[in-house]
Amino acid sequence: MKLLIVSGEFHRIATQYLPKKTTVIHPHALELRNLSEYLNGGNPVGDAILITDQAFTQKPGLDREQLTLLLEWVQENSTSRLPVVLVTRDFMKPFELGMLTQRFDHFNIITSDTVRIPAEVYRSAIEQMSQKGTAPVAPIHNDYKTETTYINENPLKPGQPEKKRSFFDRFRSKPETSADRTATDRLSRDIANISRGISRVVAVTGHRGNGLTSTAVNLAHEASKRGLSSIIIDMDTEYRSMNMYFSRFHDVTNKDEQMSASLIRTLARPQDYLTTAFNIKDQFWLTSLGYSFNDHKLMEQFYNSEKLVGLLSVLRTKFNLVLLDMPLDLLRSFQETMIHIDVFGMCIPNNLHAILSTARNVEVVLDREKAAYLNAKSKVIVTKYNDRSRFQGALFTPDKVNDILASGISDSFQYEMKTAGVVPYSHAFDSQIETDIPMTNTGAEFEKAFGQMLLRLMEGA
Repeated sequence: MKLLIVSGEFHRIATQYLPKKTTVIHPHALELRNLSEYLNGGNPVGDAILITDQAFTQKPGLDREQLTLLLEWVQENSTSRLPVVLVTRDFMKPFELGMLTQRFDHFNIITSDTVRIPAEVYRSAIEQMSQKGTAPVAPIHNDYKTETTYINENPLKPGQPEKKRSFFDRFRSKPETSADRTATDRLSRDIANISRGISRVVAVTGHRGNGLTSTAVNLAHEASKRGLSSIIIDMDTEYRSMNMYFSRFHDVTNKDEQMSASLIRTLARPQDYLTTAFNIKDQFWLTSLGYSFNDHKLMEQFYNSEKLVGLLSVLRTKFNLVLLDMPLDLLRSFQETMIHIDVFGMCIPNNLHAILSTARNVEVVLDREKAAYLNAKSKVIVTKYNDRSRFQGALFTPDKVNDILASGISDSFQYEMKTAGVVPYSHAFDSQIETDIPMTNTGAEFEKAFGQMLLRLMEGA
C-alpha cells in the first residue's frame, strides 16, 4: 500500500509506526497549508491519505478550508475514491468536522483519548484502509464513560463472542526494549569521582517553553546510565508533562488513585518515598501528579515550601541527584525553598526573545535579594541550540547568552554565570514525547552533551 502522510514535523515518527508492507511516497514533511501546492504540482497521492494533529495550523477556519480543498481534490481526481483518514487526540474534531464526514464518504476520523496515540492505532487504521478501501473506520476510543472500542486487528471467528476490553486497556505501554543503555565514555568515571558520598539538589528552571521538562528528563536518564541514584520531583502541577515523557507512570496513575497523587503523598510523607514515588528503573525514581488528580484541599495543605523543604532534606540523604522540574513562575510560591537548592540549571535558548523573557520573568517573580541569589546559584543550559542563529551580525554562541544577561539588561542578573551545557536542537527534542526514548539515548552527540551538563551541575555553583 502506498501512503501519503500529512503530519508536519511528526512525519519521521509516523513513518516508523507503519506496517512493513506500507510505502510512504514522499520523504519530506507535509502540512495541510502546503498540500494544495503538492497536489497541483502533479505529485503522487498513493492509495490512501493519513492526516495527524501535527498537520494543522491551530487556526480552525483555515484548517477546515484546507481540508475541504483536499477532499474535493480527491473526489474530483481519484476514480477509486481513495480513503482519507484523520487520526487525532482532539475529541472535538468529529464535531468541528462533522459536516465534512457527512459530505465526503471517503473521509473518516479516528479519535484516541490517550496522552499519545499508540503506534498500533496507526497500523490498524492503515491495515483496515488497505483491506476495505473506503469502509468507515471506527473510533479507537470513545468517551471515558463508555466502553472502549478498538479497530478490529484480530477478527473474531463466526459464533465467537466478542471479548470486552476494560477502560485501562486504552493505555497500552510500549515495550521496554529499547532505550536502556549504559554510558561507556570516561565521563562516567569523572562523575563517579565527584558523586561519591555527596548529593546535589538541582532545580531545572527557566521561562516556560524553554525545554525545562525535556532537560530534566534527559539529565535523570543520563545520571541513571552513569550509575547515579536520582529522583525527579515534578513541581509543575499545572502541565504535569512527566505523564507524557513516562508512559508507564501515566498508565499506573490511571489505575491507581494513590499513584495519581504521588507528589502530594511524597510531600506529606517524605520518609515513605519508596511507596509514594514511582520507580522508573533501578535507582531512578519520579514523583509527580497524574492528570486525574484534582484535590484542591490536599494541594493547599501539602504543596508548599515547608513540605518541599522537608522532602528535600530527606531525599538528599537517599539520592546522588534530586532534580526539580520548576518553572520560574513557581519560585514566587517557593522562595523559602531556594536556599535548600544547590544549583539552578537556567534553561535559555540562544535567541534574544528567550533571554529577555527570562530576565523579565525573574523581575516579576522575585525581589532583588532573591533574584541575586538565583543569579549567583545558576548555571545556564542553552536549550534548543540553533547553530545558525545570529546576533548583531555574529553567530549567537552559548557564551553570548551569558554575556547579554550580565550586560545590564536587568538588575536581576548582576553576576556572570557559567554555562552548564548546550542541547543541540533536533527533531528528537520534540519527538521524545511520542517515542518514550530520551534524546540522550538516541546518539553519542546527546549522550556527551547531557553527560557534560550533568558533571557541571553536580559540581555545584
